[in-house]
Amino acid sequence: MGEPGPEVMARFVGAENVERGRSYLEQLDPELHRYIIDFVYGEVYAGDVLDAKTRALCTVAMLATLGQQLQLGVYVRAAHRQGASEEEIREVLRQVAVYAGFPSAWNALATMKSALDGLDETEPKQRPAG
Repeated sequence: MGEPGPEVMARFVGAENVERGRSYLEQLDPELHRYIIDFVYGEVYAGDVLDAKTRALCTVAMLATLGQQLQLGVYVRAAHRQGASEEEIREVLRQVAVYAGFPSAWNALATMKSALDGLDETEPKQRPAG
């Protein structure tokens, strides 16, 4: 660990989205902004036990289970950016149906489709290290 939160955030949400996201969070609540940058990205997401793709797919599953569609769209794109295929994301969301119910999976699949349809195919994807 020890990597700055903004750098980790950039890998997941895209460098082009960091400043806008940080400004938005800062306006909502400066303290929450600090928690997200320092703890979520600077500690949790910077961990080295899970690779970034697995971490993003886990986040997709949890957000879908919780019905958090706005953040789910962001993390579907993050998972894609980390090298997850559409089919891998779909498979994760099928698992959501088993544990969180079919309506949760259905809504999540609609969010996934919308998030991926909006991607420019030239968007760079991270490749796993190694």
